[in-house]
Amino acid sequence: MVKIVRLTNNEEVIGKIEEKKATVKIKNGAVIVPVGEGRMAMVPWLPHAKDEEVEVPMDKVMFIFEPLTELANEYSSKMGS
Repeated sequence: MVKIVRLTNNEEVIGKIEEKKATVKIKNGAVIVPVGEGRMAMVPWLPHAKDEEVEVPMDKVMFIFEPLTELANEYSSKMGS
């Protein structure tokens, strides 16, 4: 399921999220960045990583939430999921 993870470094990563007991698996992650007044863009998170899945320890996660439908649809169209 597409969700947004807010990390302790204040990055917001959108991707296919699988919550586990001690970690969060993020697949095809993208960082949400502001690009102007009321506008945002998505850029690949960890673009140089060989694997498309990354597990983040739960102590590095502030919270996880479902994005607005429009944002989830934009992610799906841009990230090919």
